[in-house]
Amino acid sequence: MDRKTEIILAAKQKFAEFGFQQVSMQSIAEACKISKASIYKLFDSKEALLNELIQYNHQQLTNKATLIEEDKSLSPEARFERKIVMEIDSFKENKHLIQMLMFSPPFKESSELQRHMNNVRAILIKWHQDMLLNLYGDKVEPFKWDMTLNLLGLLNPYLKMMADGAILRDPAEVAHEMKLVMDAIVTDKLTRPPLLNEKHIQLHFHADLPDAPGKEELLHTIMLEMREITANDLQDSSLTEAVDHLEKELAKEAPAAYLTDALLTYLDQHNNLKESIRAIRLLL
Repeated sequence: MDRKTEIILAAKQKFAEFGFQQVSMQSIAEACKISKASIYKLFDSKEALLNELIQYNHQQLTNKATLIEEDKSLSPEARFERKIVMEIDSFKENKHLIQMLMFSPPFKESSELQRHMNNVRAILIKWHQDMLLNLYGDKVEPFKWDMTLNLLGLLNPYLKMMADGAILRDPAEVAHEMKLVMDAIVTDKLTRPPLLNEKHIQLHFHADLPDAPGKEELLHTIMLEMREITANDLQDSSLTEAVDHLEKELAKEAPAAYLTDALLTYLDQHNNLKESIRAIRLLL
C-alpha cells in the first residue's frame, strides 16, 4: 500500500470515529507512524485530505462494480443485484462519514467540498445508469436518465433507514425487490417519451460524467482488498509476502506469466482470497 493511500485510510477511520473537526493532522500522522510534515507534503490541508478521501471511497465503489460487470459467468440480473448489495454494504461501512458530510454545517458552507460532492454524485449517477444499460440493453437507451433517477428513488429510502439505525434483514432481498420493481417501471416507461437527457444531469451537478475505470485502477482495488484480508483476517506473513510479490509483478510492463500464475495459484488455496483471485484472472 502506498503512503498516500495509507494516510487516506487512517483519516477515514479517525473521521468516522471522532468527527472531522475533532481530528487533527497530528493524530492522523501518529496513526500512520509518520511525521505531520510528511502528510503536508501530500495534502495541503485537512480539507484537501477529506476531498481525496471522498474521491477514493467512490472510486473504490466504481471499481468494484466494474469487476462484477466483468464476471460474465453471472447473468445480467445477478450482476445487477450484486451491485445493489455491494452499494448497501458500502453505505453501512461508510455510514458515519456520509452522515458527517451531509449534515455538518462546515461541509455545507464549503464551496470546494460541495464541488467534490457534486462530482461524487455524478459518479454515482453514471454508475447506476450503466447498471441499467447492462441489465436491460439498448431498448432503454433513450430513457436511461429517467430510469436512473427511478432506481435512486427506490434505493435511497433504504439507505436513509440504515442511516437512522434500521437493520435490513437481508440486502439481497432488497436488491431482488428493486430488480422486480425496475422491470415493471421499464415496461411502462417504454410506452412514453423520456423526460431527461445527459445535459440535464451535467447542468444539475456541474460535473462531467466520468469514464469507466481502467485495468490498473481495478487491479489496485483488488490488491488493497487482498492486503486487508491477509493483514486482518488471515494474519499470515507468507500470504502478505505473496501479495507483495504479485503486486510488484503485475506493475511491470511485461509481467512474467509463469510467476504470476504461480502466485495466483498459491493465494487461491485460501477461501478468503478466492473472489479476489478470480477477479484478477478475469482482468489478465
